[in-house]
Amino acid sequence: MNMNSAIKLDGSASASVDHQASKSVGFRLQVNEFAWVWIGTAVLFAISAIVAPGTVTKGALLAMLPFAGILAIVATGMTVVIQQRGLDMSVPGMVSLAGIVVAEVGFATGSFLIAIVATLAMAVVVGIINGLLTARVNITPLIATLAVNALLIGGVRAITGNSPVAVPESIQAFAKQNLLGMPSSLWLAVLFVVIVALITKRSIIGRRFVAVGVNPRTATAAGIMTLRYQVGAYVLSAICFALGGILLAGYIGNASHTAGNDYLLPAIAAVVIGGTPFTGGKGSVVASGVAALFMAQLAQLVLALGAGPAMQLLVQSLAILLAVTIRVLPSLMSGK
Repeated sequence: MNMNSAIKLDGSASASVDHQASKSVGFRLQVNEFAWVWIGTAVLFAISAIVAPGTVTKGALLAMLPFAGILAIVATGMTVVIQQRGLDMSVPGMVSLAGIVVAEVGFATGSFLIAIVATLAMAVVVGIINGLLTARVNITPLIATLAVNALLIGGVRAITGNSPVAVPESIQAFAKQNLLGMPSSLWLAVLFVVIVALITKRSIIGRRFVAVGVNPRTATAAGIMTLRYQVGAYVLSAICFALGGILLAGYIGNASHTAGNDYLLPAIAAVVIGGTPFTGGKGSVVASGVAALFMAQLAQLVLALGAGPAMQLLVQSLAILLAVTIRVLPSLMSGK
């Protein structure tokens, strides 16, 4: 073997080692990108136990978990839209309208099941409209979904006259019941998150969904019907928002035009803190669900420390900035 051959072999071996190392590092970064929220949530609860012990008592946790479950469901919908490089700003209107529709239909028909089906059917229609406006008409998702949200809020105001609407007892009983000592909304959130996670990670549909999010043009060239997945993401998000609205209305006992106002920023924050990037493709609804628990406990901690609504919004914004900083810091330090 001459020296040139040895150099070539050595270079190939080095390239192979570098390639394997880069794959290993990339894998660790990908895992950590979605896994660190578990550590952050554990740290938050530890801090809460020190500075505000009352927020981690059994009663406080049972009072917080239903809202954490609702936020996790809403954040799941936001996650799948962001995986398609979109953004759904119709959260307030969809959550509020769902509560109104389930209440009105519930009283009109006397059937809990019909009320749920009618509300989810309405959500499917709204999701299709959002999806077609963004994917087919090519309106910027921010503008399209804000416009739809304005229409939804207008419809809620027209129906209610800006007054809260009572929710049927059957829906309240469903939202408030416990299973194995835990709120039903939490169990429903876990089930919902697990199902969506399995579909997006373990199925052919999920792999195609991710491919469309990564690069729609390449996916189209590969024969994937991209429009179906893009519109489908908005349909699923609308269903998630509607389900959150149903549970929220049932839990608090009434529905109003302002019910969904407190779920837009926290839902986006949960997605960002969970590690799902706005560049599309990869994401984790499980991490978003855990981040929803993080956001719910953070809100409870800030409230226990005597902060007002303005300070709560500031803390949520800082949480988003911190999550983004942590994610991009390794790239900045490596000079990429």
